Amino acid sequence: FFLMIRRPPRSTQSRSSAASDVYKRQVLLHSRAFVPWAALGLCIGAYDNAIKYLSERKQFGVPLTSFQLVQEKLTRMMGTIQAILMFNWRITKLYEQNKASIGQIALNKAWVTLKGREVVALARELLGGNGIILDNFAIKAMADMEGLYTYEGTYDVNALIAGRDLTGIPAFKVSSKQ
Repeated sequence: FFLMIRRPPRSTQSRSSAASDVYKRQVLLHSRAFVPWAALGLCIGAYDNAIKYLSERKQFGVPLTSFQLVQEKLTRMMGTIQAILMFNWRITKLYEQNKASIGQIALNKAWVTLKGREVVALARELLGGNGIILDNFAIKAMADMEGLYTYEGTYDVNALIAGRDLTGIPAFKVSSKQ
């Protein structure tokens, strides 16, 4: 069966390999540009579930949402969610106009998933011991956010891509010219 297989000449292989590399870079660029939107969805879901839980749960006869530290954490969560939304919106607009650099897209992905981890961690923290129960979404959001944090390059790799865009120096590959 395998005796009839013919291998193309090397020049054909290198051309298809080069085309394949371009395609892979395009796929990575496109997916990296849209991962931050998934992170935003997790943040909003964590916030919504936290506020619902905290509004319904009473302590000393009042909802948990009436306590100062709870309100501070909810405010911090919402402020970060709003910042993520605006950053995602701006990068998406640049992307649609073919004006977004790989560094800008990498910075967006890195920063949003970093801040997204903080948002879902606050949601888990606000729910106390119930924050680790799957029904309350917070621990699931934390696990999912970790996946996004490492998907399409870890935070560190994306930060280095953004750093290269900012400085013109690729720190992830030391150059002998430095």
